[in-house]
Amino acid sequence: MLFFYSQDTRAAGSGRLDGSGDFVSLKDFPAGQFGNWTHIVPGGGQLFFYSKDTRAAATGKLDAGGDFVNLKDFPAGQFGDWTHISPDGVLLFFYSKGTRAAGTGRLDASGEFFNLVDFPAGQFGDWTHVLFAGGDLLARFFFYSKSTRAAGSGDLDDDGDFINLVDFPAGQFGDWTHVVFDGGASKLFFYSKGTRAAGTGRLDAGGDFVHLKDFPAGQFGDWTHIVPTHRRLFFYDQQTRAAASGELDDSGDFINLVDFPAGQFGNWTHIGATQDGLP
Repeated sequence: MLFFYSQDTRAAGSGRLDGSGDFVSLKDFPAGQFGNWTHIVPGGGQLFFYSKDTRAAATGKLDAGGDFVNLKDFPAGQFGDWTHISPDGVLLFFYSKGTRAAGTGRLDASGEFFNLVDFPAGQFGDWTHVLFAGGDLLARFFFYSKSTRAAGSGDLDDDGDFINLVDFPAGQFGDWTHVVFDGGASKLFFYSKGTRAAGTGRLDAGGDFVHLKDFPAGQFGDWTHIVPTHRRLFFYDQQTRAAASGELDDSGDFINLVDFPAGQFGNWTHIGATQDGLP
């Protein structure tokens, strides 16, 4: 299920993609109903909201009809100063690009948060993208720097500790503005807003990168948001409010499904999705 949010108006909406990639609108939430959030990420079938400005947070979930159920509110200052928050199931990985510190925590079924491990400043590299990237026994994460085009991979164990796997040198990857993980296809999707080129790949069992496909400049639309949702990719442009859906096959090739015209969607700053296999 997809969750749409505007930080400007604090309005929101929910919907989903059907089997053909078409969009089904579910609920609209009026301006001011939600708090002022800088990050919205899925976690264990829930949504985790965080404000970098106040370091407050909250949890909630979408029911089967797309309605929002508030779970917990966490006061200002309870959380650290984070630039990236990446989920895997009930585990959350927090990272600060400014200090290169990190932390992990867990959400329970009631939406309560439990801190697990704090990693000191400088322990991690200087990354622009931090994302969950699959994993069998342990949660796998992929790190990428748009500035240097270096990358890295690692795992989180069940206690929230980090295990470094592979470091990829500067220049090994392309110049990408968006990197997302499609859990259904178990593939990484890379996209450049500047050139509208893209690529796909995957991480093997040891955390090494396996390159799959390159898509030339101009093949994709001009998108501001790319969101994986239940074995599909949802593309959205905030300027035109157009969108599209597609999917990755087993070889990493892209299959376009549906194009939605300009103006069909609202003016959203954040789009998130509950995780595969969860509401």
